Amino acid sequence: MGIIQDKLAEFKKLSDEGMTALNTVKALEIIGISGYTEELIKSFKLWNDYMPLMDEHPYTEEQRNYQILWESVDKVPLGINMDFAIPFRQIIAKKMFKKCGDGFVCNENCRFNFANQIEIGENVSWNAGCYIDAKGGVKFGDFSMLTEYVKIFTHSHSEADHMERTYKPVEIKEYAKVYTACTILPGVTIGKGAVCATGAIVTKDVEDFTLVGGIPAKPMRKRQFDSENLSEMNQYMMKGRCFQIYDGKYVDPLSK
Repeated sequence: MGIIQDKLAEFKKLSDEGMTALNTVKALEIIGISGYTEELIKSFKLWNDYMPLMDEHPYTEEQRNYQILWESVDKVPLGINMDFAIPFRQIIAKKMFKKCGDGFVCNENCRFNFANQIEIGENVSWNAGCYIDAKGGVKFGDFSMLTEYVKIFTHSHSEADHMERTYKPVEIKEYAKVYTACTILPGVTIGKGAVCATGAIVTKDVEDFTLVGGIPAKPMRKRQFDSENLSEMNQYMMKGRCFQIYDGKYVDPLSK
């Protein structure tokens, strides 16, 4: 095995043992961050800890520690090595999210709160810089895709009282595609095979196989896809379908 495979195997072993504070210290060392102790890890306060909803949807100790690792890997050189960073995030996502299928591909600097309110199907992909406000719950169907800097929100505030909040879930259905810098507002469902154009602000549900664009987003046309077989969309993120599931098998670039 090579160096990257060894590091991933070591991290997978720690994850299988349980991501305690001690194992979090060891995992940080794997990615090149040293000098932390169990006590310091246990003392960490996350953004979620200061959100009202934490009383209803608290993190477990493991979820808290996985969030620390998720955000830490983007701050070290190893985080730009996709052979390590993508599988590293896949391992975390399986443990931290409410649900995560196989073949999840996530690029750098994707952030979220309340990971325990995120559900992900198979072969879902997020490109760089996405932000997922998951307080009200977010679901991603199989092969759904976010490109760069997409923002999803599931809550809003009273104008009179910032602590008064309304939560509404968002769903991105299978094979939907949300393009760069698009914003999706609370309560919206993006239909199967739908497309949200670059820069759109989506305030209402989008019908299946419909392309919407603009501010606010409005239907523009049907998606350019004639087949009834969704798999023909070939909606994989990476060249060669790397890191995802194809014909029932994980395409691992490190095994080639």
